[in-house]
Amino acid sequence: MGLTKATQQGYLKRALLAADWFVNSQLGEHRPHWNADRGRFLYYYYKKDGQYVPGINWTQGRAISILSEAYQITKNKKYLDSAELGARYLIALQQMDPFFPNTVGVFKEETPQGERGGILDGAQAASSFIFLYNVTGNKEYLRRAVAFCEFGQKHYSNKKGLPSMVYFYPKIEIEHDWSACIQWCSAIPFWHLYKIKKDKRYKDIIINSTNHMLEYQTSGGAFLHDHSKDIPKPNHHHGYGKGDDRLLLRNDDGLITLVLAAYRITKSDVYKNSCLRYAEWLLANAGADRPFCAFPVQANTLLDIGKEFKQDYTPFVLSKLDKHLLKLQVTTSKDKKALGGFCGEDEEGDTGIFKGNTLDYVSTRMTTYCAGTLLRLSGKGNGAIFSVNGMDKK
Repeated sequence: MGLTKATQQGYLKRALLAADWFVNSQLGEHRPHWNADRGRFLYYYYKKDGQYVPGINWTQGRAISILSEAYQITKNKKYLDSAELGARYLIALQQMDPFFPNTVGVFKEETPQGERGGILDGAQAASSFIFLYNVTGNKEYLRRAVAFCEFGQKHYSNKKGLPSMVYFYPKIEIEHDWSACIQWCSAIPFWHLYKIKKDKRYKDIIINSTNHMLEYQTSGGAFLHDHSKDIPKPNHHHGYGKGDDRLLLRNDDGLITLVLAAYRITKSDVYKNSCLRYAEWLLANAGADRPFCAFPVQANTLLDIGKEFKQDYTPFVLSKLDKHLLKLQVTTSKDKKALGGFCGEDEEGDTGIFKGNTLDYVSTRMTTYCAGTLLRLSGKGNGAIFSVNGMDKK
């Protein structure tokens, strides 16, 4: 069945149910049970007994992006209120003290007292501030997104790329380690910000980062996780197949966003051809059973490539949608920390941190990717954080 108005409305309803999961599972402690988790979303939730892991910088960023787009579509203030409460936790994570000028703009990884901050993860937090600015007009969010990108620009070089990690204790250290392909996705918020500020420095970082990323693309169109020949233990980025297939990216963290951004800036066939070759590989390989998170991000990639280059990959996505996406959503539950979210947690192999089965976990990773797919199919949204189309002001 194709995309009728009725099916699109159904996809939007499911996407908003996913946004409701972020609202309803968000942590909010009050007197006499004060703690510093107020505003945190859940990294993942164990349905069997209610245990959970609280979210970190990228968890906040992904949740805020979906909530911002849900608010933009519906104007329902519950989504904006939840996003802004979540932003307060991100604000607490961001280092803005000018006494430490080399790290202004960096988001700490897990807690405000944390010892490090990953730049790829922080990039998703920065993009979410741009989306919040787009729906609120609050320049404080824009200021903080700019601070992150200014940090990146300050420490960027064509040879080393953007920083990959900042260590705050016992002393400040800024690390450049770009052995993994997806690290170049740290440049994605530069695109989201470039659309607002048109800063040439950001454009150069986008193009150069994309060029380095393309060094990981194989002749068959797939992307390697890295250039190692060591077969890794499967996780949410690698495949669960045998041999060299395990070296290929399955969950690519939306890397095609950057390639499409470079194409829009340059109109170069190099980037167009890269996208179309990747699409052909996905048509032949998307829809594997594991990792669970691979299909929705691959579907998002196909839909965005198709939109850009007038190719209709929708029938392929729809043919896989029920098994690899719709059936993984919790659509009936009295447990508000489960309802609306998507199941599947690939980080711990076949279990999770609390054991059990990976499908016993509702996770931010799955919920963000799947909501992004549904928003695209609904015709009402773009999936914000992992889309070249972002979430522009309306």
